[in-house]
Amino acid sequence: MKRLTLLALLATFSTSAFALKVGYVNTQELFARYSQTKTIQQELSNKKKELEQKIQAKGLELQKLEIDLKGKGASVTDADKKAYEKKVEEFQKTVRDSQMKLNQEEAKRMQEIDRLINLSIQNVARSDKYDYVIEQGALKFGGENVTQKVLNVMERSKKIK
Repeated sequence: MKRLTLLALLATFSTSAFALKVGYVNTQELFARYSQTKTIQQELSNKKKELEQKIQAKGLELQKLEIDLKGKGASVTDADKKAYEKKVEEFQKTVRDSQMKLNQEEAKRMQEIDRLINLSIQNVARSDKYDYVIEQGALKFGGENVTQKVLNVMERSKKIK
């Protein structure tokens, strides 16, 4: 009987010794609540407005040129038409290039935040000795929510420029 009790006790200790410490995190919440996210989004929004104003101004210039060309009527030369078409093409290229540059900058800045999220998760996992930290939606039961701990680490870290 003592032997059976001893085996049961050992089995209990051995399973608890191998228990995993699992945490979960909501990365969308981290992204939304991180203070620098709002700052970066505002900077990008300002750049977008600035770009839209420049595009609108250049668009008005092209409209004036078009009106001038139409005002000349039959006296419009092929050189005038080609010069106008060249300006339209340059305008379109400028618009495409500017939008692509803005999109690339936005992607780069969001990747910086994503990198910080991942590093902060790793720091919390190491410091609190978690075996696994997974996305909240992937976990059906158990675990500990470490989202706030990760956010605290992110806020204490060096600010993203």
